[in-house]
Parts: sequence; structure tokens; C-alpha cells
Amino acid sequence: MTGAIILGVFSLIFCILFCVFRANKATVYSLMLKTVASLCFIMCGLFAIRGAAPSGNLLSVDLLIVFGLVCGLVGDIVLDLKVMHPEKSNQYFIAGTSAFSVGHIFYFLAVVFYNSEVSPKTLPWSILTSVGIALLLTAIIMFSSKKMGMNFGKLFYVVAIYSLILTFMLSYSISVAIFSPIFWIFAGGIIAFLLSDLVLSMQYFGGRTEKTWIYVNHILYYLAQVAIAFSLLYLAF
Repeated sequence: MTGAIILGVFSLIFCILFCVFRANKATVYSLMLKTVASLCFIMCGLFAIRGAAPSGNLLSVDLLIVFGLVCGLVGDIVLDLKVMHPEKSNQYFIAGTSAFSVGHIFYFLAVVFYNSEVSPKTLPWSILTSVGIALLLTAIIMFSSKKMGMNFGKLFYVVAIYSLILTFMLSYSISVAIFSPIFWIFAGGIIAFLLSDLVLSMQYFGGRTEKTWIYVNHILYYLAQVAIAFSLLYLAF
């Protein structure tokens, strides 16, 4: 546990250092700090697995979450390249969003494995309900975007698909946490993930360039990934 906590703290420290540099200009040095911050939350997850008790099939949960964290590292790097190379902004955005989407698919599979162990009877209903909620939330987000001052332009459908994936994960994680309170650590990470992406959307598509938004966006994001990684300490029986 100690190793996981230390690495989680280091992830947040490097996140703040990254924000200090990034608030001035996106450079190779700021990208290196961001990469180290992301490597720290991956290591946090690996140390959390080492600290967890043997768990049979739940080893699949562990590995799937780590795979999701690795996808987060890829997305982090690509999205910063978007800022460093604005002439290829859309391409990097699509690539970065794709990496995060794959990460959420790994998280989804991990939650399915966990759900099937702790409350198998709720599994189909949780998924179906979450699909309905995700469709509703995505529709609200996309159709209210103009009122919030956001213009997705050519990326409208990319944002819509990603929003659907993320809001589904939000709803599904909360539904599992209701029946297994310890899962609120993971669900809390997904909630912070969604909040971070909402802030990021305001930056990318709403023209919010204030330095404060850089700090809020990244601190929420790294808190999210650290919480998801740290949840591995408690997902073993």
C-alpha cells in the first residue's frame, strides 16, 4: 500500500510541475513531465496489485485496469502533441480520444468482471440502465454545447461517441458501487475523469485559455487516474 500511495502522490506532484511549465508554453520539457506523471499512476496501479490479496479471477480486473492506465499514458502524450503542433490539431485529437476510448473499454471489461463476482444478478440491468442514461446524458451534452459556448465543428461525431463511452462508464461504475461500496473509489475516479473532460472541452471548443483551466483540468484528470489505480488495493477478496 505504501508504494502505491507514494507513487500516487508523485503522479500529482509531477502533474502540478507539468502545469507550471505548460501554463507558459507546451514544450518537450512539459511533455516529459506529463509523461512521468502518467508513468507514476501506472506504477501506482502495479504496486496496488502487489499489495492486494490473491484473487483468482479478479486478476483479470487488475490487468484490465492496468491496460486502461497505459492507454491513458498514450492519450496524455498524444493530446499534448496536439497543443505543440496545432497544424495537426484534429488528427492528434482523434488519436488521443481513441486512446482514451480504448482505455475506457478496458475499464468497462474490468467492471464487468468485478460486477459478475460481487453482484451477478445486477449485471444485465446495470448495463442496460447505463446505456439508457449514457444516451440521455450525451444528447443533453451535445445539444446544449452551443449554449455553453462550445463549437465542436468537424469533431462533433468524435466528441459524441467519446461522450457516450464516458457517460456510460460513469453510470455503470456508480451502479456497481451502489451494491459494492468499496467500488466508490473506482467510481470516484470516473466521476473526476468526466469533470476533467468537461473542463477540457471548454478549453478546446469553448475558447477558455485562462491558465487556471489548465490546472483544474489536469489535477482532476490525474486524481481520476490515481483513484482508479489505487482502487486495485481493494478489489481483491
